[in-house]
Amino acid sequence: MDAFKAEYHAKCAELSIQPLAGVLDALSRRQRQQTRAHDGRRGSSSPGLRQQLDAAADPEHERPSFESLDLSGQSVPLKACSAVAAALANDVFFSRLVLADAFLGDDGCILIANALKTNATVTHLDLRGNSIRADGAMALGQMLKVNSTLKSLNLEWNCIGIWEAGIRAIADALSINQTLEELDVRNNKIGPQAIQNVALCLKHNTKLRKLDLRWNNAGIIGGRAIADLLKWNVVLMEIDLTGNEVPEDVHRSIASALDRNRDRYKHDIHTKAHTENLTSTLQSITSSHQETLSRLTSKLASSDQKSMTLSQQLSLASSEIAQSQEAYRVLEAKLERVVGEKRALEEQVTTERSQTNARINDLQHELVVERERRMKAEDGFQKVSAEASTRTLQLEAEVKKAEMDVEVLRRDKTMLLEDLAKAKEKERAIIDLWEEKLQRHEAINHNKLLALQSAKDEEIADRTRKFEERVRGLEAEKTRAQEETEAVRNKFLSEKRHWAESLSETEARIHKDEDAKRKDLESQIQSLSRQRDTLQSEVSTHLHTYTQTIKEHESELRRLQEQRSSLHQELSDLKAKETHHASDAAQLRSRLEDARRETKALEGQLASLHADLARARDEGEREKRERREDADKMHQMMVARDAVIGRLKEEIRRRDEELDAKEEDNFIKMKELQLSINTLMTQRTRKHASRSKSPEYEVAGA
Repeated sequence: MDAFKAEYHAKCAELSIQPLAGVLDALSRRQRQQTRAHDGRRGSSSPGLRQQLDAAADPEHERPSFESLDLSGQSVPLKACSAVAAALANDVFFSRLVLADAFLGDDGCILIANALKTNATVTHLDLRGNSIRADGAMALGQMLKVNSTLKSLNLEWNCIGIWEAGIRAIADALSINQTLEELDVRNNKIGPQAIQNVALCLKHNTKLRKLDLRWNNAGIIGGRAIADLLKWNVVLMEIDLTGNEVPEDVHRSIASALDRNRDRYKHDIHTKAHTENLTSTLQSITSSHQETLSRLTSKLASSDQKSMTLSQQLSLASSEIAQSQEAYRVLEAKLERVVGEKRALEEQVTTERSQTNARINDLQHELVVERERRMKAEDGFQKVSAEASTRTLQLEAEVKKAEMDVEVLRRDKTMLLEDLAKAKEKERAIIDLWEEKLQRHEAINHNKLLALQSAKDEEIADRTRKFEERVRGLEAEKTRAQEETEAVRNKFLSEKRHWAESLSETEARIHKDEDAKRKDLESQIQSLSRQRDTLQSEVSTHLHTYTQTIKEHESELRRLQEQRSSLHQELSDLKAKETHHASDAAQLRSRLEDARRETKALEGQLASLHADLARARDEGEREKRERREDADKMHQMMVARDAVIGRLKEEIRRRDEELDAKEEDNFIKMKELQLSINTLMTQRTRKHASRSKSPEYEVAGA
């Protein structure tokens, strides 16, 4: 912790920024816990009272030592993110990193991903609602290829699926990574092709168990890709495809495959536990056998020692008899007593020998029974090991078969790539041929148009001058529009800062009067969701109308070009008739003059139509930019509102937990109060009984 704190403060000083409040709060909380633990070890003679006082003063006293760095809902600038990333690169303290709704973007995501390449303690990473796009997703993919400790990654409410490169980088990393167990990519606009890439790469993953793909665009193609993945992957146990428009039959096949994987996982766990149980049973039986053998050997040694002591006593008695033979006549009574003692001792020795022999026979019988049990246990263990070996052989055969299928698929892929290259070469040749034909036709048309353009150069020059003046006016309008957009952007940034400040103020107010405003917040959440739906529908309608207007302008342009080509064709026909019919020259001249006047009128109409078309294009481009800016603003507003909604939901959930804890405390206090009332009632009944018995004793004494 000290190393993290020093590195973080040094980086903040280097970048000339203030440390984040969330980081300082996490470090101070951990320091308080360490201080309390040190004081508890060094406490006085009443540690129980001190622990109770500490627990009453600090509600976090009983929390687990699981360390979390939570910066969710805070606007983390790029420099602050760089300082946090530099401190996390070699950190061994935090194991959970929460950066939800922190406005990181691609740059902040890249800094965090580069830091986690060398970090070996963070197991949970939360990056919800950070507008992560292709660059951030590619950085996360590079991190997952080298990181070996991260187990959970949450990427909800980002834009990873818009660009194919980002989701492809994450999919490639999943084919290599073997530690990640949970991946959440909800609401990321992931299409069916990206889902196919993810499914293809997950065929080689043996660690991921939970994949959340809700509210994306998988469709029938992505659903079938997931169903095909589960034919190969046997470790995925939970996949959520809600809101992906996957057909019901594909849903059922995916659910059945997931049930099969869960059953297989449970069976593997049961088999492993059964094997460990058998091993522990065998070890306990072996240890009990060794203990019984040691007890038997100790008993045999004690019986041998007793027999040796008895034999020594007999030898001493015989020596005393030899010494007392000289005084045999004098000490006959003593000799008879000694002989009686000798007989008693001999009888005692024989009885003890018979008892020890019987006990030895019983112990041998128990040893034989224990050996038979051990042999039976060894036979059972051999059967289990044989079954396990056959199962491993079957699994190895299945793995080899799968590898052969993968090799066949690789060969098919190379053949398809070769066919695709040939088709592309053929397409290039056809395109070159058509381009040559188009160039020849354009050269012919250009020669035909040169004759007509010489007659209308003066008129075109006049119109060009007018058009240039109009273009300069449009450019001035464009600069004014750019200035207006810059002003709108600055206004939006100021509004963003204002909203951030107001958000902090609202959070402070929510802490004070949450109980009174909970129902209002729920209604606001529903209205905001309805507004988001209406905004999305408006954006889609605007885009549809824009595409329709573009198509109409293009069709009008094609029609005018066809009219122009038809007029050129009529003019060439008239010139041919003039050369072939010299006798009708006067009539043809009059008709030619009429045709020329009509041609000039049509060319004027064509020029005006060109100008209208250019103006319409400019207006369409400007309207497109304005609508795109409006769509970006709406998207940012929706993201901000969704972040506010998420924080409000989290605050409501936390308040509910606090209320539940308070209810539990009140329930415990009520129980204690009821217990004290019961004790008082019992004491009162006892006092009343003693008072009622005292007059009876006084009457009896009288």
